[in-house]
Amino acid sequence: MPAAVPTSVNPGYWMAYSDFSRPRRSRRRRNIVILVVLAVVVGVLWLAVRYRTERRETIDYLEVAEEIAADHSAMSEQLGSLLQGMAAEDRPAMELRLEKLALDAADAVDLLDEQVVSRPAAEIAGLMSVAVESWADGLAMLRSSMIGILDAEDGDASAEEELKTAFELIRLGDRAYAEAAERVSELESDLVPATFPEVSYSGGPYRPLYDYSLVADRLRRYGGLAERVDVALTAITVPAPVSETTGGIWKVPASDSLSLEVTVSNTGNVVVEQVSILVTIQKVGTPDEFPPLGQLIPGIEPGESEIRIFENLEVASGEVYSITAVATVEDEGNTEDNSFNLVFERNAE
Repeated sequence: MPAAVPTSVNPGYWMAYSDFSRPRRSRRRRNIVILVVLAVVVGVLWLAVRYRTERRETIDYLEVAEEIAADHSAMSEQLGSLLQGMAAEDRPAMELRLEKLALDAADAVDLLDEQVVSRPAAEIAGLMSVAVESWADGLAMLRSSMIGILDAEDGDASAEEELKTAFELIRLGDRAYAEAAERVSELESDLVPATFPEVSYSGGPYRPLYDYSLVADRLRRYGGLAERVDVALTAITVPAPVSETTGGIWKVPASDSLSLEVTVSNTGNVVVEQVSILVTIQKVGTPDEFPPLGQLIPGIEPGESEIRIFENLEVASGEVYSITAVATVEDEGNTEDNSFNLVFERNAE
């Protein structure tokens, strides 16, 4: 006979089943809570580390920006002094000063590009980049335009237009830096270097000098800045003459050999290239001439000198000779000091 089917369920049965399932749901809730707490803790730690990192990056960036600004502050003084005292400048010195300013400005751009930019300093970094790049471009263009004005043909205004653009770039850099400095002042005080300077190339006492037409006129007016090709030559025999006779003949001591030491100096304001030296010897009172001797100097910087020696000159003792040395370079205007001449007699042994 089949077992009877219960028509009701013992309440204790369900109670036992419920007691069995409750711990599993509790563990799931507890695990979720733990995960949430861990996520919050990790997030807080990440934010704390990120805050400290951004803070350190901001301080590092501003320290470098302050260093670059200080350099540009000094450079603005140097440029203002140059523009103010152009009348007292010679061309090589002016070119050297302009070249150094352009190179230093380019180095500042490279240094700023190497820095890590934090979120708090992002706007400042953008303005600083505009400032230093504008200054660098302006100073490079300033150098080329000022030299171009000095060397321009009559009626050629292209270099003057370039000078105008150079001043506009420098002014753009001044405006961008002023905005960057204003943003820096809005940061927390402990992030900002105490000596963050003010920089303005085209402001302050030098403002009137940033007039491109005025500068161009002054460059054209000062003759000392115009390109000048000029060399001077001096020479001496080796051994050197020791006395002069009443007839203007120099006595050269006896020696195993006779040489002529020639010195060519660049007395102009530009590099001279392909300077030729020609030495000729003639026996006085006779038509006898010796084959001319020549040497070439590849180049001489302004203010520098080069020495060339012509050795073993074939002159006999007891005879009177005239020796001449001449330096020649293309485009030279003044040749009065380009030659040397000596009438001499070589003593016998």
